[in-house]
Amino acid sequence: MRLAADADVLIYNVRPQAMARLGLGYEEIIGANPKIIYVGVVYGYGQRGAYAAKPAYDDLIQGAVAIPSLSTQAGSEVPRYAPNAMADCIVGMSAANAVSAALYHRERTGEGQSIEVPMFETMAQFVLGDHMYGHTFDPPEGPAGYGRLLNDHRRPYRTRDGHLCVMVYNDKQWRSFFDLIGKPEVMESDPRFGSIGKRTEHIHELYRMLAEVMATRTSAEWTAVLEAADIPVMPMHTIDSLMADPHLDAVGFFGIVEHPSEGRVRSMAIPSAWSKSQPRVERQAPRLGEHSVEVLAQAGYSAAQIQALAAQGATFLPEHNSK
Repeated sequence: MRLAADADVLIYNVRPQAMARLGLGYEEIIGANPKIIYVGVVYGYGQRGAYAAKPAYDDLIQGAVAIPSLSTQAGSEVPRYAPNAMADCIVGMSAANAVSAALYHRERTGEGQSIEVPMFETMAQFVLGDHMYGHTFDPPEGPAGYGRLLNDHRRPYRTRDGHLCVMVYNDKQWRSFFDLIGKPEVMESDPRFGSIGKRTEHIHELYRMLAEVMATRTSAEWTAVLEAADIPVMPMHTIDSLMADPHLDAVGFFGIVEHPSEGRVRSMAIPSAWSKSQPRVERQAPRLGEHSVEVLAQAGYSAAQIQALAAQGATFLPEHNSK
């Protein structure tokens, strides 16, 4: 409560029932600070629904919002989770947006508030933004699922010596591509491919054709002719080759820092560029309890009180701070 008294934001990522058991529910917190922004994030489900008390992890949420089943629709032999902690990251970014908006609201009105950013609802919106498709309308005007994204030929294309990522999308790009493969008449002669609407209806045939023709040249040959034709193309990186990417090197994306306990550590730059207030990394990843003394002292605790809290197990002090 002493920490909350002058805090702008309290963010928690356990179920609200656990916060209530700890005496840290919203009503208790605003007793100490009525203007606080109280944000529940990366717990599973909104508190008005049937799943309110269920536990959640990234894999469970991915399954609940159909990501593994979409992978089978897109050609995977078995349902697969996305190979990232996708729900955790997306929900975290959604929470950052919510906090920014709530702080702006408070600047204008003086009002704090409680915000839920549940994983299930956030990820359901994220997935259905692409895949509600024909079910957007009532009654439905077609099946759910965005056909272009679910096409089993929508993948890095095999070339004679590797793979390339190619995106042929608008009329100009398709005309240029058909010129490259010696079929300049296709856009006019084949009604399946003459407009973006028709191409979307027949995207399976179109991507299959693209896959077949990409196998006839090397990656270097295709990259040269596609770039000359202004058709988007990129290499299919591995994690190792991504870390050696020349563009990332040119923008200074990676750096080496000396961490006080871990030694030399590779760090990544903040990826956005700001004209007035470029954010910078001010501190390295903290060791367990590294900032306990600093934070508790700011809240008005004496050195003796901090030591007592540590002795009770209420906080942790790293060795260099506990002496």
